[in-house]
Amino acid sequence: MTLFIYGIVASVGILGLSSYFLPQFKNELFFGWLGPLLSGVATIYFVLRAAKADIRTTTKVLVIGFVAKLTFYGAYVMLLGKLYSFEPLPLICSFSGFFLGFHALEAVIINNLSK
Repeated sequence: MTLFIYGIVASVGILGLSSYFLPQFKNELFFGWLGPLLSGVATIYFVLRAAKADIRTTTKVLVIGFVAKLTFYGAYVMLLGKLYSFEPLPLICSFSGFFLGFHALEAVIINNLSK
């Protein structure tokens, strides 16, 4: 869990730097960070809880989490598009970068669980 907290702190730093250099896109950068962060926190929480109970249930939790993430990301982007008019390119870049970063961090944490 501490590795994930370090990842969150690093992502906040990256978000802060990018917001400093691109102040006109602060909202797009923030919303591109928020979705992957919420998804990553939920995934790590449920995976670590499942790993404490039984390491075999981790796979089941990951499959359920995959479907939940698929639904969440679709609803998140649709809701964001309906409620907020935004510049699409900064949002897509921010979302993609944090999505990849948090998922890579999740993969490392899950890999460490299996050792």
